[in-house]
Order: sequence, then structure tokens, then C-alpha cells
Amino acid sequence: MSENIIQNERIRQYQKVHQLQKEQLQKLVFQKSYSIKSASILLDINYATAKSIIAKIRKSKIRKNYLINKKLRQSHFKKIEYSKSQLEIKSLVSGLLISECIYQLQ
Repeated sequence: MSENIIQNERIRQYQKVHQLQKEQLQKLVFQKSYSIKSASILLDINYATAKSIIAKIRKSKIRKNYLINKKLRQSHFKKIEYSKSQLEIKSLVSGLLISECIYQLQ
């Protein structure tokens, strides 16, 4: 009997989260720089659930960007004798372009 009680206490309850809440969580964490804990409290989501949602989003974004960069063949080589070098820096947060800078190298 006591073993059943101990086993039941170890089982965590899964909390289903609607797609709208997932999008709001993503926006709060990535765009508005909330911590996962404060965003989960604000949206009334279990912290462990919110943490796993954010981890899944990060993993999917990394995989998506990896596949895009792999297709584009990110590194290119060419002679630079008569051409000017250019450095392009893009800042992406949650897949959205935040800032972009282009530097001319001489």
C-alpha cells in the first residue's frame, strides 16, 4: 500500500497548453526578455511545462536554421585581389530579424 502511494507521488501531471498560450510564452521569453519562470507565472502555466515548450522551440529553430544554412552553403571562397570584403551581421530572435549591420572591410 505504501509503495503505491510513493509511486503515485512520483508521477507528474502533464498540463495541456493551448497553441495561443505557447505563442504568448514564446513572445514573452524571446522578444520581451522575460524569464521562463516569470512568463509561466504570468500565463498560469506549470514551470516544467513552460521550460519544455521553450526547449522544443529552441531546438526546432536551431534545426531549421541549420538546414537553411546547409542548403545555402554558408561559406564561400573567392579571390579578393580586386574585390572589397564585406561582413554582414544579422541578429535573429525567435526567427525574427532584430537588426542587421553591413561592414566594408579594406
